[in-house]
Amino acid sequence: MARVVPLTDAKIRALKARDKAYKVPDGDGLYVYVSPKGTKVFKVRYVLHGNSSTITLGRYPAMSLSEARAKRDEVRAQVARGVKPVLSSRSDEIQSMTFYQLCDRYIDHRSDLSVSYVKDVRGLLGNHFYPTLASLTLDEIEPIHVIKCLEVMNKKGIVDAARKAGSLLDRIFRYGVTMQLMRRNPMADIDVRVIITPKKKRNFAHITDVDEFRALLLDIEAYWGAHSIKQALRFMPYAFVRPANVRFAEWCEFDMDEKLWRIPAEKMKMDREHMVPLTDSMIEIVEEMRGISERWVFPSPQSPFRNLSENTLNFALKRMGYAGKMTTHGFRHTASTLLNEHSHIHGLGRDIIEVQLAHAIGGVEGVYNKAIYLEKRRRLMAWWSEFIDGLKSA
Repeated sequence: MARVVPLTDAKIRALKARDKAYKVPDGDGLYVYVSPKGTKVFKVRYVLHGNSSTITLGRYPAMSLSEARAKRDEVRAQVARGVKPVLSSRSDEIQSMTFYQLCDRYIDHRSDLSVSYVKDVRGLLGNHFYPTLASLTLDEIEPIHVIKCLEVMNKKGIVDAARKAGSLLDRIFRYGVTMQLMRRNPMADIDVRVIITPKKKRNFAHITDVDEFRALLLDIEAYWGAHSIKQALRFMPYAFVRPANVRFAEWCEFDMDEKLWRIPAEKMKMDREHMVPLTDSMIEIVEEMRGISERWVFPSPQSPFRNLSENTLNFALKRMGYAGKMTTHGFRHTASTLLNEHSHIHGLGRDIIEVQLAHAIGGVEGVYNKAIYLEKRRRLMAWWSEFIDGLKSA
């Protein structure tokens, strides 16, 4: 008999529908039944008193692989005692599930999350919420438990992290309600804005004079520092995304054939995917980084396994003599100002510029799918790229 190779979540996710239903074994009677429609169900085959029977455990991914194996062991234990298997009820599962288990299950369910983001999520939950919530069952969690955790974060001054945590918890609890693991979402009764102290708005130093912008571009071209720092600084005026997006840019996000940089929702301030059309000049800069790091487009000069640190690029601008004159975030202000001032030339309105800046826009435009304006955004980025190239060659 051929040896059964245990399943993994990745293998189960990869199973596709076929013309006929089929089974994929995990071992000890447990298998995944895949219907012609692509539905995946965990089942266990057992033999009791010489008769072969099957019991259905639950549908994947509502039931995780580890949970299915635990249920399989429950069935085997009952069969070993000569008892017909009867699984514990769903209500028992709900009553016993803890916040920690819900978070684990949510993360397992979100197969689209990057390894780095999962690490950040686990760190955020572990540092600020697990000490209070981890052992509580889902029915025991009250809004006050979450509020106290957020208040502690606010007192520490980590308001950005607190806002992200509020959004993350809301997604996790909504997942719990959707999967019928909990009866209500504690975040539904919490207004995070009331808890978090408003952050003072910073006016990032930036350049809007065309001649000064030209001088800056030329100074970047002449930068004498590390190659990855120089390339990141060269790229930022073209892309005018938030500095963190450049620092954490990964090769898997770039589609050179389609000429698109897709920044995942979890890396964006507005929690939605952002698309940056790439021009030939932008692709040329990015391709010069190829082969240095398997993951990061602009890795740390100290190690290809780390991304650029938070202050590296701003320190480089200071060393170039732009302290108090320009910051990496200032490239967004520069692009916004000059693109709006030249709208009569490129012929694209403020709404297109705002979408490319990844700003929320109101009215009907704010409801439209982010891809609606993609072709216009390609035209905008092409004009802006030519504008920058022209300044550098003048």
